[in-house]
Amino acid sequence: MCCLSPSSPSATATSSRRGQIVASEWPPGPFNGSNPHSEGPPPSPAPPPRAVDTDDEEFGGRPAKRAHPESGYGDGVRTGDRPAGDGRDRISDLPDAVLLSVLSFLPLRDAGRTAVLSSRWRGLFDQSLLDFNACQPFPPEEGRGCDWFIRAITDILAARPRISIQSFRFVMYGRGFDDRLDVVDGWLCALARHGLRELDVDMFYAGPVPTLPGSLLKLASLETLKVFNCRFPNAGSAPAPLLPALKILHLSNVDVSEESLQAILSHGTSLESVKLKNITGVDKICLRSKSLTHLYGDFGDLKELVVEDAPNLEELMGIGLPSGKAKVKIVFAPKLQMLGYLGISMRPLVLHDTVFDGGIVQLRTLMHSVKTLVIQVPSSEKGYTIFVAQMLKCFPCLEVLHVEPNKRSISRRVNVEEWDTANSIQCIEHSISRVVFECFGGEDCQWGFLTILLGMARALKLVEIYCWTGKDWASDQLELLNPKNRASPDAKIQFLRICKPINDLYLCHCCTQRCQKENRVALT
Repeated sequence: MCCLSPSSPSATATSSRRGQIVASEWPPGPFNGSNPHSEGPPPSPAPPPRAVDTDDEEFGGRPAKRAHPESGYGDGVRTGDRPAGDGRDRISDLPDAVLLSVLSFLPLRDAGRTAVLSSRWRGLFDQSLLDFNACQPFPPEEGRGCDWFIRAITDILAARPRISIQSFRFVMYGRGFDDRLDVVDGWLCALARHGLRELDVDMFYAGPVPTLPGSLLKLASLETLKVFNCRFPNAGSAPAPLLPALKILHLSNVDVSEESLQAILSHGTSLESVKLKNITGVDKICLRSKSLTHLYGDFGDLKELVVEDAPNLEELMGIGLPSGKAKVKIVFAPKLQMLGYLGISMRPLVLHDTVFDGGIVQLRTLMHSVKTLVIQVPSSEKGYTIFVAQMLKCFPCLEVLHVEPNKRSISRRVNVEEWDTANSIQCIEHSISRVVFECFGGEDCQWGFLTILLGMARALKLVEIYCWTGKDWASDQLELLNPKNRASPDAKIQFLRICKPINDLYLCHCCTQRCQKENRVALT
């Protein structure tokens, strides 16, 4: 990986002389007695390096050729077997993987200048472009701003038409690309010829918000696309198939038309995972995809979310759904295993062809495939106990239940309702093995739901309670839970402190393998 960052003016081109790296300003000035090799006369001047044709004039000339193997041990002797102080170039003896790692930490110009050291180094810079990290320095260094940044990327892509570039990360700050998006269009066309597989574009603090060129949609080999802080090109009129190799799509703070997003979701024949965060311009998402397995988003501004035909969809998570007024309709998703967030404001909620409004659950409403459910318990709403109980009946094979309070029940006192223990809820009694309470503050309404779960869940093995308080409070709460009143006496109860707001984790807390464990601290 090569990071695009200008070097300081004092940095000099380098060349190779008998295996040692020396400055191009050779010969040195008059001897002043401070040379560590003060015994004997100063070394004789060396001739200046000869200019030789290279892939890029900016990186200077190449020294005279000398015999050197392409990798490994220069003379057949291991570096550790040579005597110390023998004057050999041990850096060049390192394996390619180590040298490429070294280049990844260098500014672009310094990394490019290593090509003149020897034939051993000549091809390494091109290999480092396999992961091209083109990030504009912020703030601009030494007066080099957008013009230098654009010219450097353009020259590199033009001078190396045949090298492979697997990933390209492009970060631009400020207004440097006003009226210059044709340059980005040229880059994308060049990257298409390089067989690009991963693209990460971030127009951070750009103003006005730029629109990415339509050539983005012509990257036939692209597998991963992440776009931040800009406008997505119009994909509604683009011919299908659209980005045929695309598997992962992340859009954050992006203005995208409903028609464009629909075209990507419907015509992306290889699309597997989509994450949408703070997107604007979309009121409705109608999912028809044979390949998609994961759909995440905040969806707080959506008016309607329809899963019409998603035979391979396994996870559907919308963290902002309960706070909005979106209509949610799941028509066909036979493999759906994780679903959230569901709340009382999501009315109507259509499961299969049945409208669920908190009333009687019909047999055809049941979703046996769902194993993990995330719900927002609306403790501030009248009848919330009936709503939650009836909703849980829709998922008879549920194994993991995540519970989150709504904001109003956290910010004010609410009326505590009694839970109906006479009616059976199949998933609670027979299948739920893990329960997670988020933002647990010890309110009576939270204790009521926790008590019901502990008293009915015979398969329960673990209860995780996340809170903002310390160990003393957690210990006091734990003493209130009498093991004699539990349906599963051996169930383990853990209190954990949240170190970051839940939304900062962005859905990670809903799935164990994606959870950022460093943000959780055990209290009990």
